[in-house]
Amino acid sequence: MDAQESERENEQSARDAANEAAASLWSVNGERLRFIDPEEFTDEILLSLVDGVGSITTDRLLTRFGSATNVLDAPLDELQRVDKVGPTLAHKIAQARSFDVEPLFRFCRENDIRILSINDARYPSRLREIVGAPRVLYVRGKLQPKDRYAIAMVGTRDATTYGRAQATRLARELVEAGFTVVSGLALGIDGCAHRGALDARGRTLAVLGGGVTSVYPREHEDLAGRIIASGGALISEYYPLTTPLRGNFPARNRIISGLSIGVVVVESGKRGGSLITAQFAAEQNREVFAVPGPIDRENSKGCHQLLRDGAALVETVDDIIEAIPAYDVPPQAAERQASAKDSETEPGTLGISSKSIESINTRKKEASTDSPRSGKSKKEKKSRDSATERQDDAKSKSEKERRFAPLPELRPEERAIVDALGEDTLQIDELIRKSGLPASKVIGLVAALEFKQVLKRLEGNSVTRRTLP
Repeated sequence: MDAQESERENEQSARDAANEAAASLWSVNGERLRFIDPEEFTDEILLSLVDGVGSITTDRLLTRFGSATNVLDAPLDELQRVDKVGPTLAHKIAQARSFDVEPLFRFCRENDIRILSINDARYPSRLREIVGAPRVLYVRGKLQPKDRYAIAMVGTRDATTYGRAQATRLARELVEAGFTVVSGLALGIDGCAHRGALDARGRTLAVLGGGVTSVYPREHEDLAGRIIASGGALISEYYPLTTPLRGNFPARNRIISGLSIGVVVVESGKRGGSLITAQFAAEQNREVFAVPGPIDRENSKGCHQLLRDGAALVETVDDIIEAIPAYDVPPQAAERQASAKDSETEPGTLGISSKSIESINTRKKEASTDSPRSGKSKKEKKSRDSATERQDDAKSKSEKERRFAPLPELRPEERAIVDALGEDTLQIDELIRKSGLPASKVIGLVAALEFKQVLKRLEGNSVTRRTLP
């Protein structure tokens, strides 16, 4: 066996192991997620390379023709029946297969760039949920499952000393609490967010408005290198050598918010890319946070408008942790929150914690109840407890088994999933059909409801309502 054959076998073994590890993940449209080689979705890559075909046009084309292969095979007159597809663009689409993708594949292999299909197990799960998610994604560096705990931080390029300090501090606090920091590698607040995360030895992801080998601005080439070296990643939907263009950045912003649980705006004027990112976040059902600033600064006006519109005010990472659902909180943040609650002090007690005060009050109450002066003995208490237990035992077991766990506060889409499921046990595909929601959305909502202890997953890719023990 020569060296090349041995290398190919090793690569295949690694791929098989990765596929097996990914097999336990959720399915998309009824198919198990797995690692997908670029050669398996060449037509989607070719379609994404057509100048003028963005995410909106791609969705329109796929809605009409069903697949990228059908789009590339479609006659010119059929292509032109799609909204916003004129003769020039239709001709470009028809000629897409003239592009030789093998040099692209080779370039990406040589430079450790992964080309991910939206159906690949490595594709970020949160990003897959949004409307207009990129069908093809280029990743230079590494993505990790824990990147689902991501918070985006954005702001003006013309940052003040105050803004830079707040962005750096918050980024550090976020990674210390277990979050991944996502930003756009721009000058100003973006750069501070990335550096703050790196300086605290945390994870950070940068979403680019050009290709992953065309770092912009040039001043941040070293920063981009630090992100990759630290185990983070550069991410883009554009061909790796694409020059950053002004028109690419608004589309880039939807990916920043789409990767994240929420978006923190640190400094922003009345207009700018940061507010576009916040708008995308709101449309994607993400949390929007804003850091207040001095009232006489132009860079504060955008954040203050967001606060008037309902964004959550942020002073520390604890404000972020408290505002997001419990199932979106990483373990470190949950521990931090629990520790903070335990250490809350009771007013007027010179720093004694509320937990300590409560424990004393509880013991005092128990002592009073068992005191001879109260006229109630431990024996009488035990008798009462036994009577209560006998009453509980009298209840029908079958009635207990049908009693569902109480519902916590749910979002409207989560409620729709619970209503569609009812008292039944359904396959995921059947739940998708009954709810009428997109498959990717249902998968995310079911996972969220599992974390909330509302649903539980059974064998055979089915789910049911969780019942009380």
